[in-house]
Amino acid sequence: KGFDKLNRVQSKMYDVALRSSENILLCAPTGAGKTNVAVLTILNILGQYRREQSKGDAENEDSDGDKVKESFDLNSFKIVYVAPMKALVQEVVKNLSHRLSDFGVVVRELSGDSSLTRQQIAETQLLVTTPEKWDIVTRQGEGRAYTQLIKLAIIDEIHLLHDERGPVLESIVARLVRQVETTAEPIRLVGLSATLPNYADVATFLRVKPEQ
Repeated sequence: KGFDKLNRVQSKMYDVALRSSENILLCAPTGAGKTNVAVLTILNILGQYRREQSKGDAENEDSDGDKVKESFDLNSFKIVYVAPMKALVQEVVKNLSHRLSDFGVVVRELSGDSSLTRQQIAETQLLVTTPEKWDIVTRQGEGRAYTQLIKLAIIDEIHLLHDERGPVLESIVARLVRQVETTAEPIRLVGLSATLPNYADVATFLRVKPEQ
């Protein structure tokens, strides 16, 4: 939902974003449609948690004659989308809530101004947050119950690594990598960036395979 066809950048990224679980660093100018590539990686996760339906179930129709929506195991995973500014966080929440609603995915903002109850977090599949807020959450033990369910981390504007907020982004990524190493549970890392001169270094930092 939200786009009818892919542009050149999205077409090039389609297979690796939707049909693989490889880490990605996408560097492209503003307006190149990086968010749509992020949506493809979210759909990849949904595909992994799609509930098996019997042949009869798949053809079921509701009382209005519409095909019943596919079902997903929405309690078994979480996705975090890290955006640098609160205004961007709110924009992403609005955009993705609309586009993922047909899948039953709940998208909520987790920022300094909008704290969520444990119940709300339990009901949410996609948390959109700022680097500073996610840094606090992952430092504190109380977030561990749901951070262990993270299967995909999308970091928008990762070129800000060279900015004054760089150390916070570094610590977030380092903690995600450590979580993968200690739990042996994979977390896909997706970095979205404006064009970067040292993209190879950032790709290495995100554990992106060079051949990809």
